[in-house]
Amino acid sequence: MTVVEKRRATLINVAYFVLLAAAYYLFVKYAFDVVAPFVIAFFIAMLLQKPIRFMAKKSRAPKKFISVVTVLFILCTVLGIVVFVGYKLFLEFKAFGQFVIFKLNNLPQTIASARDWVLGILEILPDKVENTLAETVNNFSADLIKNTAENGIAGLSGELELPEGFSISSLMTPLGGLLSTAKRIPFILSGLLIGIIACFFITTDYDNIVSIFKRNVSEKQEKLFVSTKRLFGDVLGKMIKSYATIIFITFCEVAVGLNLLSLFNIYKGSYIVVISIITALIDIVPVFGTGTVLIPWAIYSLIMGDIPFAIGLVVLYILITVIRQVIEPRLVAMNVGIHPIFTLASMYVGIQLFGVLGIFILPITIVLLKTLNSEGIIHLWGREKQKVNVVENDGNMQKTDETEPSVPADEE
Repeated sequence: MTVVEKRRATLINVAYFVLLAAAYYLFVKYAFDVVAPFVIAFFIAMLLQKPIRFMAKKSRAPKKFISVVTVLFILCTVLGIVVFVGYKLFLEFKAFGQFVIFKLNNLPQTIASARDWVLGILEILPDKVENTLAETVNNFSADLIKNTAENGIAGLSGELELPEGFSISSLMTPLGGLLSTAKRIPFILSGLLIGIIACFFITTDYDNIVSIFKRNVSEKQEKLFVSTKRLFGDVLGKMIKSYATIIFITFCEVAVGLNLLSLFNIYKGSYIVVISIITALIDIVPVFGTGTVLIPWAIYSLIMGDIPFAIGLVVLYILITVIRQVIEPRLVAMNVGIHPIFTLASMYVGIQLFGVLGIFILPITIVLLKTLNSEGIIHLWGREKQKVNVVENDGNMQKTDETEPSVPADEE
């Protein structure tokens, strides 16, 4: 192959991958919401086939009847749990929101307490330096108190001198994504209703839908689809396990820590469950972490004079950080099959491109592509290298090649 032909092949490959990436972006950005209810419904129906066939065989009842009863039972069970737990959480979140509003209304008093705390620290300085800094602190705090009293917390941004090129709005991207998701709740509910109806139809007529698909594809395409379906289910299960593990570990760490502080009468507040949930959800967002909640809370407690609780929060943050550095990267890497740095990068890029859902969609896509490439179903990059082991045989050294075991084809 000549140099020109190699360059032409490289350009063709680059153009091919660019078109695929553009098509993927457009699909996730504009079409994913439309097809998601049906994809999820099909996935649920696929998972329910084995138990439905088992119950139909044992009870000798019609498969469609068993399918309807199974879907209704699961729907009622999940709905009951969601309603019960959601109602309890709603009440606690409502009380927590009222508590936060109360604290924000007392923001001028908090600023005054912070001013007194800073002035107390400045007393150790020489008198001339202390007087100069104290005058600056007094003027700055007076402006902040006046501004917040008139405009609320939004008035803070007008008084803070930020570095050139930096804006508070740049910190609000994840929060903006959450708010935009909240505004779409009616659309999400309508999609949920459509998904439930679709789940009934697909579950009861799953065999016919699959047979129609099989009749319209070749045998090779059918095997490819079955392998992809199996791998997708495996990848999705691992990703769900990974995210659930992160959220659960963070929730337990914060909840246990605050309960211990409360047991020793260091933490005198409440809303431990709400605070743990909020911290766990914030912790899953790239760049953010438990420190986003615990460090500002510790600083606030220190300013308000609650030094033991501030120290307790700092100790809790250090313990959580150490535990997570040891356990979570290995656990997540083991579950998803990729290095944690690629997981972090894909989560960050995903949230920048697609919002909050991108935290989940892009990592799942990357893991799925890696798995399909390793299995030889697609060929985006080189297959995984063979492992070469050296084995001693009667005093002679021999090399043996070990490849990753191939997964047997799924049976329909």
